[in-house]
Amino acid sequence: MMMTHIFTCILFVLMFRSSNAAFTATLPSGNHFYPQNGIIRYNRMLLTDSAYNSNSGVYTVTTNGTYSVSVTMMSGTVAAHLTMRKNSAIYVWLYTGNEYDMATQNVNMNLVIGDQIWMQMNNQASRLFDVYNTFSAVRIP
Repeated sequence: MMMTHIFTCILFVLMFRSSNAAFTATLPSGNHFYPQNGIIRYNRMLLTDSAYNSNSGVYTVTTNGTYSVSVTMMSGTVAAHLTMRKNSAIYVWLYTGNEYDMATQNVNMNLVIGDQIWMQMNNQASRLFDVYNTFSAVRIP
């Protein structure tokens, strides 16, 4: 009986240690132009998770669970509308006006293996400014 309890505890620890997904990415310094419907490719990794593809800007879920997903944006001198997408559908919107406004959304999402999350520019010819733009996700154990 004691041995079964020990094995159960070890299995529990291994499951949570190996399945905790997390990443944070930002943009490099400078102004970044995006066309309408352009996917934001956050390619400066602050915390790496292989499920986030910095070349495409898409996070593909590899472990079922509840995730805290966050995006912060600064647009510089032009207004911008950004959307957080889940499997192509708009999940939440962000908006900034002129003069280096900032916006943030933080949501908890139930995600399953294969779900995809990304940020997408919705208005024409907009810019994001500098390292103030971040995209993060972490699985809540």
